[in-house]
Parts: sequence; structure tokens; C-alpha cells
Amino acid sequence: MSEVAPSSGLGVASTIHALDATAVALRPTSSDAPVAPLVRGTCSQARYESHGHLGQGGMGTVDAVWDADLMRHLAVKRLRPELREDARMVRQFLWEARVTAHLDHPNVVPIHDLALGDGGSLFFTMKRARGRTLETCIADAKPESDGEPFSLPRRLRTFVQICHAISFAHARGVLHRDLKPANVMIGEHGEVLVMDWGLAVPLPGERGDALRALRPAGEDSFGSSGTPLYMSPEQACGTPLDERSDVYALGVMLYELASLSRPYDATTLPQLLARITAGEVKPLASVPGVSPSLVAVVARAMSLDPAARYPNVEALREDVDHVLDGHTPEAESASMVQRATRVYLSRDRGLSRLRVIDIEMSMTSAMLFGAAVCGLLLARGVWPWALAGAAVFIAVPPFRRWLRERNAKND
Repeated sequence: MSEVAPSSGLGVASTIHALDATAVALRPTSSDAPVAPLVRGTCSQARYESHGHLGQGGMGTVDAVWDADLMRHLAVKRLRPELREDARMVRQFLWEARVTAHLDHPNVVPIHDLALGDGGSLFFTMKRARGRTLETCIADAKPESDGEPFSLPRRLRTFVQICHAISFAHARGVLHRDLKPANVMIGEHGEVLVMDWGLAVPLPGERGDALRALRPAGEDSFGSSGTPLYMSPEQACGTPLDERSDVYALGVMLYELASLSRPYDATTLPQLLARITAGEVKPLASVPGVSPSLVAVVARAMSLDPAARYPNVEALREDVDHVLDGHTPEAESASMVQRATRVYLSRDRGLSRLRVIDIEMSMTSAMLFGAAVCGLLLARGVWPWALAGAAVFIAVPPFRRWLRERNAKND
């Protein structure tokens, strides 16, 4: 595919020129005029060389290309030829490219170029993600599959990376609306990339103002569609959405990652939507190997009432981190004995330093303190107070060491 200048006679080109006015307010201003304009002629006439087809969707096709100027492999997404004169589809295609470019994050696929090719074909180039979709990884991890191992801790660490991307997107005012394993790529070297931002919309309030400036005039959204299985109840009902809708979709993904199965028993779309709006989720607690802590996190993320869910993605991620560390997440109601046991048995770096002498000092301190309490109850005298003081003195060093290590980990 060669890169050519836009032709004023093309419907796509005229649409792009009309839309470019929406981005004028976002361009940085400078009092210094450039000495000379950038010369597009420095690029080769056939910059992108086609290297085969990768896939296609309802709006575009994706091919592998070689960037002859920068000498690297990329992926190019083109608007399908039959949609080139459909102004709405052109706007949506441009919207996807601009929203994705708006999200400069390691876990979001980067966009490199947006242009017109031969015959007025609209395209954008992006990083070529070599690997598998998360959907394929989940399918291969099922017991009946002979695919590659995908352990639960590794699945949860992958989920944490997805949360980082969505948390960043929300901070930038972007609501994804179509989160699902098929839209997450796991690279050959473990990189996690969230893809397909075409259905994204600005979040309500001030956070979404910058993104609303990128949207073509007159477009409130590009449809209310999504993938039914991962829709929040409010999305399925067509009510206004906020970041908790993405939290719900992440909860569905977490359910799949934990159980390697889907949360709803449904054979038809109406039946599925009825299960979602009624909150009829298959019990996760009955799945072998899934801890009560993880069950509680999934249940809160998938709460039918948005107010009962995690208020944001960062809170969900923190609870998943607690599960990975062996601690008690906020979503779980656990007894003090359970919490203390988990802290001691966890892989906590600070606690791991409390060995032998620290534990002996803590036990000695507890014994002295107990003896002091007994002495105070039996008789009044100086020695019970001495025992209590000694208990506190002995307990301080291991406690300070543990607290210092905990603070270092949090920093």
C-alpha cells in the first residue's frame, strides 16, 4: 500500500477535512512560526509494504505491514471499502484512532499514523502485537484443552495489567464499554495490551471534557452496542453509564479468569440479558481452587447495583493485589483470626523478616505482658508494672522492623 495525498473529490477526504476543525482547539499554540514546514516528500512513496492479512471486524480489516522508512513491522487497520462513503462509519473509524492515540499507556496499543492510502482508503497504523488474545489463553487453560499452562496467579497478574490500562483510561476521561478477553492481547514476552476502543465514550463530568473535544460535532456516541456477556446491567438496559460499568465488565473477566468458565447459563440473547439484569450469576464458590477472598472480589465487582460495586478500577485492582499477596481484600468479611493467619502465611516481604529471634521476642513479650496482667489482677505491687514495661520494651524492635519493611513495600 502506498501513501498518497488526499484527493478533494473523495467523500472520505471531504469528511476528514470537515472533522479536522474539531481538533483545532486542542493544538498547542506558539508565537514562533516554524522556519520551514515539514516535507512529506522525505517519506518513501511506498512506505507501507503489505505482509499479509491478520483479521477483520465489522468496520475494518487488519493487515501486517512493513514500515520501509522506520524499518519495523506494524499492523494497519483499514476502513472497509464499502464503508468509505458512509459518513457515520468514517467518523467512527476516525474516533477509534483518535481515542486510542489519546491513551498513551504501556498497556494500550499505540497508534503511529492516520492517513489516506490509494483510492482514498482511510487507515491507521499501530503496534503489531504478536501473541494471543486473552480469550484464546483462557480456552487453552481449560482442563479439557491441551494448550499452554496458564496458572491462576499468572491470570490474576494479567488482570492487574488490564486494570492499570482501564484506570488510566478513566483518568483520561475514557469509558471503554466493550471490555472482554477477545479485546486483550497477551504478547510473546508477557506484554498485555487492551485493544479496540471504537465503542469508547467520554466519561460524564469534567474528566470527559478533553475527549469530548475530539468527538465530531453532533455525535453523542457511536451506538449503545457492545458484547452482551460483558455488559453491565445498566448498559443492557440503556441507562447512563459511568466508570462502574467498566468495573462490572472487568468483574465478568475476572470470573472467567478465576473459573475458566462463563458466569451465566444462557443459550439465547434474551435469556442472557434476563440473567444479567436479574444478577443470576453461577456460584463461583463451588469452583475448586478459587479462594473465598477471590469469590468476594468478583461478587463485589459484579454487583447488580452500581453503588455496591467498587467505586473505581483502582480499588478493584488493589483488592486483587491483596488476593495475590495472600492478604484479606476489603470486599471480604473475614474474622480477625483469618486475617492474622493470612498475614503470617502470606508472602509479605516485611513479615518474612520476622523469623526466629523476632518471633521469640514477640512471644516473650506476650508472656510477660500476660504475667503482668495477672499480677495486677491478683495483687498490687511494683513487679507487675515492671513486667508490663519489659513486655513493651521487648516487643518494640520486631514491630518497628516489620513496620519499616511494610512502608518500604508500599512506597
